[in-house]
Amino acid sequence: MWWSRFKARHPALTMRTADSLDRARVHGATPEAIEGFFSIYEALYIQHDLKNKPHLIFNCDETGFGDKPRSREKVLCQTGRKHIYQQQQTTRQHITVHCCVSAAGESIPPFIIFPGCLPSTAYRLDGPPNALYGIQQKGYMDGELFLKWLHHFIRYAPEERPIILIMDQHETHVSKEVIVLCRDNKIEILCLPAHTTHVLQPLDVAVFNPLKTAFSKMASRMGLVRGDIVVGKKQFSPLLKHVYPTAVTAENVKAGFRKAGIFPLSREAVDTTQVVRILPSAEGTDATPATSSPTPSSTPTTPPAIATPSSTPTTASATPSSASTTSASASAPLTGTNISATPSATPAPCPTCKWVTPKNYLVAAGIIPESLANVLMSPALEKQDKVRRRLPLPARVITSDEYFNLVAQKEAEEKENEDKKKKRKEDMAKKKEERRQAQEERRQVQQAKRQRKQAPPPAEQDGEHCAICRCLVPPGSADDTIDEWVQCELCHLWFHLQCAEVMEVPDTEWLCTKCRLHP
Repeated sequence: MWWSRFKARHPALTMRTADSLDRARVHGATPEAIEGFFSIYEALYIQHDLKNKPHLIFNCDETGFGDKPRSREKVLCQTGRKHIYQQQQTTRQHITVHCCVSAAGESIPPFIIFPGCLPSTAYRLDGPPNALYGIQQKGYMDGELFLKWLHHFIRYAPEERPIILIMDQHETHVSKEVIVLCRDNKIEILCLPAHTTHVLQPLDVAVFNPLKTAFSKMASRMGLVRGDIVVGKKQFSPLLKHVYPTAVTAENVKAGFRKAGIFPLSREAVDTTQVVRILPSAEGTDATPATSSPTPSSTPTTPPAIATPSSTPTTASATPSSASTTSASASAPLTGTNISATPSATPAPCPTCKWVTPKNYLVAAGIIPESLANVLMSPALEKQDKVRRRLPLPARVITSDEYFNLVAQKEAEEKENEDKKKKRKEDMAKKKEERRQAQEERRQVQQAKRQRKQAPPPAEQDGEHCAICRCLVPPGSADDTIDEWVQCELCHLWFHLQCAEVMEVPDTEWLCTKCRLHP
């Protein structure tokens, strides 16, 4: 009842299921980021006179096949069946296909990356013509494979230069080796702003979805012919060869460049319904996204807020983060002013100290009267620490001199840090070895001392005598007295304790009088 009358009063409103949008895309795909990309791209577009040269503008990106594929077509079934199942026709192995197309509708032979090892079949003969193949442990693109593909691209690209290559800023795409190779072959690499590929990348806009849809349909139809067939690495190349020309067509490729506003150059061609405009929240700690209706080149304006009962301030029982919950909606968003608005006036400051007493949240929400403001006080809201997030990377030309020097400087710093780290490890190992050798020397000295202490005193048959009295028995000693001896550590002569005037055998090294005076 309420909904029908409310909808009758507002015919422009409708019920829709919101599409899930990654948080990174919410904060990355902004009008400012798109405007920054077009500013850089337009400068290259004019500098190289690309208005009538669509064959020199390329876009490359990879897409994955596998990883729990979902059926993309409907089937007939009996009425009343709650669950309709279809056997999965593809394995869960992730296979990557790297595509590259030009604004003229042309396509570079794809690069297929298999996980683990290459298929045991004649995959080159059964796959797309002139396709490039590679392997990676998990089937994803890495820096070495991208460099390999870049040589493949240079081989099939037009000989006319310079070429504009538009791609994302994945870490495997940005390396010094890639930059040097592109600079040597007069290829300008323009990187898209982070998390904007669903808006600005032609392959994502109009090519990858038809390609995956055609691949899924063909795999499902193969399962109808043979129920035991599973599309894995062996069957992937022949299947891709069949569906690739039907999806990566000149019409789809040109439509992708046109919808992304890349060729013909047009900022207004960008689908602004996929661009989220960030609005400030009430607490100023987060942002509230809303769909952006103006074009990226225009200055975003805040639409007028709709006065509704929900614009009342948050009560004390609400969490501090509830005001900063993000959700994209096509309706008119609430601005920070609407959220923080209160039904009562702001308290007047103290005439003496100019202190403004904070408003009681319970009174502002109308829960308690003004007379109980000093009795029932709402608890203070804890200030949440703002999470430091990594800022999205803007658009940039990585083959420019400025960026090349920056990469070279960064690489030199990393090499210097690595050398310092290596030197520290070597110094630590050297000190550790020196300590070990010192401990070994001390152990040998202690062992020698113990052996000398344990050595028996000279007997009569040995012919050894005391170095002082020249006798085996000290003068004046009784016959039944046990004579104790001590040995000098330097001259190795034996002495009676009585003759050397030593009370007892020392635990440490002992030197005779001669050695102490003349060591």
